[in-house]
Amino acid sequence: MHPDEAAEAVLHERWSRSQLHVTMFSLVLPMTQVLLCAAVVAMADEGITWPTAIPLVSTVIAAVALRQLLQHQAPLDPLMWRPAAFLVAGVQLLSGAIPTYGIATTSGPDALTGPAILFLFCWAVAIATCVSAHRAGRALLTPLVPELGSADLRLRLAVRAATTGPERVSAQIVVERDRVEWTARLHTRRGGDPRIDLSVPFRELLQVTPVTLPVVPELRPWIVLSGGITLYTQAGPAVLVTATHDQWLIPVDDADLVADLVRRRQARWLEGIL
Repeated sequence: MHPDEAAEAVLHERWSRSQLHVTMFSLVLPMTQVLLCAAVVAMADEGITWPTAIPLVSTVIAAVALRQLLQHQAPLDPLMWRPAAFLVAGVQLLSGAIPTYGIATTSGPDALTGPAILFLFCWAVAIATCVSAHRAGRALLTPLVPELGSADLRLRLAVRAATTGPERVSAQIVVERDRVEWTARLHTRRGGDPRIDLSVPFRELLQVTPVTLPVVPELRPWIVLSGGITLYTQAGPAVLVTATHDQWLIPVDDADLVADLVRRRQARWLEGIL
């Protein structure tokens, strides 16, 4: 099988696996929330009127916004699907389900049972929306394989970094359509967290080479953040990124995988496919 055909087969299987979850969290469940809110309002004494329909408008807008986000996201960023779904589910609850429940239950205690049951369904739909978004991203990205470098996806890869202090460090590589970026950030209690952001366009990228850092020294200086704070790396896999004007060493969990992902993405960019 040709390498491109093999990659297409892997990607097709991933897309097929995630498509149901994508449809559920971006279309079916948000619109179900709209229908549930409409049903709750319909149980009020006045039924659905212009004043009582105002909360429904916000739930519709949130549902449409989520769908539009996915349709126009370029490249697709599966790791952002869950936060987006959480935001939309929260908006639909706070500005739709809760107000409509209040409207429907103002008639007195006799009117509580039906709206209360539907209100519980609203919460269930909101939770299901977030779960489906999580499963959609996981089905597409887990486990990471080199073939994902051939897809129009924003890929985020973990970077190994350490500090000699108690602060928490976060670092990642982001593989975009036309470049590879990496960031490192030191989280401090004071705020204004020191960080560094570097980027290499594919037109300047010459080579990505897997290497292994030796055991000695145990901690080796890796990068200096603003304020002169040094981050360190330990023994293990890393990639050596060589560009036209500079060279960087990035410690990662799987150097061969990262190098292959970046090479595939650069090859697709050079072919003009992405």
